[in-house]
Amino acid sequence: MLSLKNIDLDMLTTAMENASYEMQWWLDPDTGGLELTGDMVDEGLLPEQLEERGYVAVEMADSHRGYRDMEDFIATLEDEKARAALFHAIERKRPFRHFKDALYGYPQVQEDWYAFHEKRMRHHAVTWLLSKGIIDEQEARRELGEDS
Repeated sequence: MLSLKNIDLDMLTTAMENASYEMQWWLDPDTGGLELTGDMVDEGLLPEQLEERGYVAVEMADSHRGYRDMEDFIATLEDEKARAALFHAIERKRPFRHFKDALYGYPQVQEDWYAFHEKRMRHHAVTWLLSKGIIDEQEARRELGEDS
């Protein structure tokens, strides 16, 4: 098992958010390193080769979970005007785009969102690593603030 110290969680969360059907990120469970495969990559190993070497395909961010994260964030807001604007934004078509657009009108709320989002993505990354057996449960609990 890897220690979280060997995994760049910021890079892993970026990989989770930027994976697509055209490109896939892979995690080396021995080193914590990340590799990218896909149409946009000129060099490197093929997905089959990475799989043979024991690499684990990084899970693409779930849009339903992302939507719930926006809902959860909105529920924390005390500013009724900002809360209403963001709630209205996610009720429209293309909720992620409208949410980001609505944030521009509220610079402090935007800053709070990025902090909230980063914390949630780190949580998602740690729970994913744990589900794949890459990190120790005790270390995951400490990272998530669940250590008792």
